[in-house]
Amino acid sequence: MPGFIYAFFIVFFTLLGFVIGSFLNVIIYRIPAGRSVSKGHSMCMTCGHTLGALDLVPVFSWLFLRGKCRYCGAPIASRYAKIESFTGLTFGIAAVSACEYCAPVIVWPDNLNLIFFTIYFFLLIASMAVAISAMMILYDTGKCFTGFAVTSLVLAGIATMLPFIMGFYGFSETVLIFSFEEIIVTCGKIAFGLGLTALLCLIFKRKYGKAELGIDIIMLTIPCYDQFLFLGNEFVRTVITSVVYAVCMCIMRSPGRRKYSAITAFTVILVYVAVRFCLTKIFL
Repeated sequence: MPGFIYAFFIVFFTLLGFVIGSFLNVIIYRIPAGRSVSKGHSMCMTCGHTLGALDLVPVFSWLFLRGKCRYCGAPIASRYAKIESFTGLTFGIAAVSACEYCAPVIVWPDNLNLIFFTIYFFLLIASMAVAISAMMILYDTGKCFTGFAVTSLVLAGIATMLPFIMGFYGFSETVLIFSFEEIIVTCGKIAFGLGLTALLCLIFKRKYGKAELGIDIIMLTIPCYDQFLFLGNEFVRTVITSVVYAVCMCIMRSPGRRKYSAITAFTVILVYVAVRFCLTKIFL
């Protein structure tokens, strides 16, 4: 497979991450405020001027305008560009880890296996986008909206059922039962991580409420995409993932650190994906 196919795949999804990050900024600001994310124009928070297309190019507009509004000269918070950049980085790392499985679909778009991995990849980055939105809302407001957790569970459920949805195993009563067993296994992985995290928080007297439960569900669905993210025995990696996550959350939910807990958890996951990919290429 020519290297430029892999390069194109990685660059495309990194740039897509910048664009999605711009939309996530809208979600992060508007949902806690009770505003629609699909209606209304983007505007300067100081002068109220409606922003044009050239003002909304992810990352680059902020850089070219030197962090100031084109119309009134008021400073524009750098966090918008940071979230766009972080989302681009996230999508880029995910694309690197999955390019070997997905990029060839550009050349062979009718290959069912490649289509499966590509759809699976889209579900993964969608789950990561949900996690970024939720972690930033937790940082800003201390809340986690139920819709984010439900969306993450639905995405993970679809990813689990995807081989059966695409008919890889045929259609029979046995296959149907097996597909539901896979859903139960996925829910069991998430539930194990939730239980262990809640137990450690209880033992060490960390706050564990609705927001913490929601964030834990969102973050613990990401390791369920083990087609790309994990190697080795399923039971062992589930236990290790849950223990590491629970310890991390117990530490970060101490007073003064709570708002950074979800950001830390997601960053650890991202670093793991990058390191895992590098080690795989070196030793396998």
